[in-house]
Amino acid sequence: MKAAVAVVLFLSLFFRLSFSVYRKHFFVNRFMTWKDAQKYCREYHDDLSTVTKEEAQLLSNNTGIIYEYFWIGLHMSPNNREQWIWSGGEDENINNWDIGEPNLLETEKCGVVRRFNSKLHNALCSRTRPFYCMNVFELILVRQNKTWDEALDYCRQNYTDLASLRSQRIMAEAINNTITSQTAYVWTGLRFMAGHWFWVSGDDLQYKAWSVEGELQCPARNLRCGALDRQNNVWRPNNCEDKLNFLCRKKL
Repeated sequence: MKAAVAVVLFLSLFFRLSFSVYRKHFFVNRFMTWKDAQKYCREYHDDLSTVTKEEAQLLSNNTGIIYEYFWIGLHMSPNNREQWIWSGGEDENINNWDIGEPNLLETEKCGVVRRFNSKLHNALCSRTRPFYCMNVFELILVRQNKTWDEALDYCRQNYTDLASLRSQRIMAEAINNTITSQTAYVWTGLRFMAGHWFWVSGDDLQYKAWSVEGELQCPARNLRCGALDRQNNVWRPNNCEDKLNFLCRKKL
């Protein structure tokens, strides 16, 4: 039932798992048990969300959530009551428990985030709650010289899309990941059209790292594709016909 995707509120939040690998989280405003939520996420995304302390805080700030708790991928190991693990098997520290949590370990074996303080609680797995799913992506440097449109086609044919550097953390990883680039500038998914800059992947543009000329509301007609300036750690508008290396993102 692909139509079920319509109930998902997309939050373009990425976080590092390991070098150049990120999570994107999706809030699902449907009430399900933990097990059913896990099944849903594995069908339509990758899995129930794995979250760091920072992610829990940001996901809790989603104005679309009006309920006190939401499911994430945390659950008790079936083999060890002292061990809590993630649904997707990620090696992510679990260091954000609320005071007195976890408790009632005989019955409360699944993890939620309490929205009001972004802390972890354990809960009955049979309770129904809204939840977060995740997709996992990786940044890929392609050392081929292509125009922006050629780079976009290449990424979409071979990976997922041109990269969105939509947070300071992703920006730092992109800079590290382009050390071996053969060009001083590297194409990203930034494009200017219809009077504004946007990520072609659809991610929001709240975080910005423009060079001074990139702040122009209406760049020159030949400077309407965005590239990463590796030497100055900024974005800059470039001629879309320039031949540059580029960053793709790959859904894992």
